[in-house]
Amino acid sequence: MIASATPILQKDIFLLSQLHDRHRPATKSNVLLAGINKEELDVLSRFLTDTYQLFIASSAGGVMKIIETNSIHLVVANTELSDADGSQLCSRLKSSDQYAHIPVILLIDKDIISSRLKGLEAGADAYIEKPLFRQIIRAQVNNVITNRTRIKNYFAHTLFAHMDTTTKAKTDQGFIKRLDECIAENLPDRYFDVDRLAKHLNMSRPTLYRKVKCISDMTPNQLINAARLKKAAELLLITDCQVLEIVKMVGFNSRSNFGKAFFKKFKVTPTVYQQLEKAFRPLQGNFYQ
Repeated sequence: MIASATPILQKDIFLLSQLHDRHRPATKSNVLLAGINKEELDVLSRFLTDTYQLFIASSAGGVMKIIETNSIHLVVANTELSDADGSQLCSRLKSSDQYAHIPVILLIDKDIISSRLKGLEAGADAYIEKPLFRQIIRAQVNNVITNRTRIKNYFAHTLFAHMDTTTKAKTDQGFIKRLDECIAENLPDRYFDVDRLAKHLNMSRPTLYRKVKCISDMTPNQLINAARLKKAAELLLITDCQVLEIVKMVGFNSRSNFGKAFFKKFKVTPTVYQQLEKAFRPLQGNFYQ
């Protein structure tokens, strides 16, 4: 029998690893548990603490404070928080460009249709019915995190590809479109960097870093450089411009730096890349895919 909700006596926010294993691998996904029922939070922590790095908050405000300063990969929220309910928290996250990428699982009471409906309307990625069972909790959390990782890896390996709604969360589409357009428009500017990108997107640098990292598994700087190289490769194929001209067109500060970065990415020099493509074009179409 699950006890009635009682306020958490500890500080509103705390890192659960202070109570458990203090030497967790840095590669564990960060899961944030939100609720005011301490017994339920204890149950969840026992089910998940061996696999994930856990954070806890008893309020929606506490959740926001945590995700502003930490890379959270999943939020598991109860229906009751000290200042909101789980659906309201979910809606707040999903309506934000900064945090819409964070998947949310809602804990709901069994057979209460209104709870399911509120969760769906708020944009929840999944829900788990009470009472809580270890196998269901672990399987659902793993599924959501695994699916988001697949989306992230797909995006990372198809830079700025137009992904349909079956391969990319709808809530990320607007942000990715603005990110794509902003980088593309500013590629010729050799001084365009992460700070300027953040300013264009009306985000702080740390928030932009966490958002891009969660979606693409790249840092914003890596994303900008990858976009420069992708554009350079395209220009080598479709124009007769000299390499030095292309260096300026994609915003690299020197031909030397461009050559090193290009070779690292494509395993050939820009000149050889261009020559190979022209040689193979009559036989295979575009060498660059």
